[in-house]
Amino acid sequence: MMTPTANSHLNPTLSKQHRRLRRNKPAKLISLLRLSPLPLLASIIAMPSLADGYDIWLYPLHFDAINASWQLGEARAVTDRDGYDNQPAFTPDSQAILFSSDRGGTHQDIYQYWINDKHQDDDGKVALQLTQITDTKGESEYSPQPTPNGTRYVVEQGVPHQSVWIEETGTARKRAINSMIPSGYYAHHPEVGTLIWARYAYSLYFEPLGEVADERHFVVANAGRSIHAIPNEQAFSYLHKQPDGERVIKRFAPGSGSHTHLISVGRSSEDYGWSGNGWIFNIDANRLRAWPSSSKTTHTDQTLRWQSARWQTVTQLEPPTQAHHSPSRIAISPDNRHLAIVWAR
Repeated sequence: MMTPTANSHLNPTLSKQHRRLRRNKPAKLISLLRLSPLPLLASIIAMPSLADGYDIWLYPLHFDAINASWQLGEARAVTDRDGYDNQPAFTPDSQAILFSSDRGGTHQDIYQYWINDKHQDDDGKVALQLTQITDTKGESEYSPQPTPNGTRYVVEQGVPHQSVWIEETGTARKRAINSMIPSGYYAHHPEVGTLIWARYAYSLYFEPLGEVADERHFVVANAGRSIHAIPNEQAFSYLHKQPDGERVIKRFAPGSGSHTHLISVGRSSEDYGWSGNGWIFNIDANRLRAWPSSSKTTHTDQTLRWQSARWQTVTQLEPPTQAHHSPSRIAISPDNRHLAIVWAR
């Protein structure tokens, strides 16, 4: 893992963007009310308020191998401020979380949060719990994913220039894909290649290792933003939006080109995550639920069989504070001991 640099803005004031957003909300709404006919007026009144930011909260997670069920512990804040803290991803050793944040004031950078507040650096000193990974002026980094020696992330360099880059210890960052397709999200498999979510097309393209993805590498249209490399498989999962509004998580195997229906999420959140032992987690109206992707799996030398392929309720989520609502993105640590949830505020 790359060595992060210390950050001097751990408790910044509100960014200019968020102050401006808050200040302009009433004026913009009044202008719309003056100009809008009654049908539009009704829709504006019913419209949910814009989020003042997003925070990441961390929950202890436990898998009961005997009963094939999950339990969630008490939440603690990774971030708790007005601003954008989003897109959490755990490091392979499950010791830290990477995420994208605008705490620098004008753009998004990648930060790292150590789960253990007594974590020691390479010199044996207690490390800062929150450290800054990237610091680029005029650019924003999103969707961090750890690599064995660094971090892979999306760089936004102005519309439509957006692609996947990789930054490793001791080397300058470089492009992580060869394709020029504007990439909003991605999922990388070290033995297979990269699944790319085209930002302006809502379609997926697959770039095999060593090749260049173009229109010949089209995978599927109407795909959601949540795409993943499936643990312990040479395959990916994606959320497929159906014409009737239903959302289905499907498996894509690049080797055969096959698409397999896994589980429907109905019309709930399009965000989901995988546990290391093959369960899919999703949130439906504040209900955290999980689904085993196979009818049997090996866990602690014991083969477990599930009688049902339906979603299992883990718990009913309560907002961590009165300022928070609407949970969305989730991530599970590789050791299955922690769950990160993004809450709007």
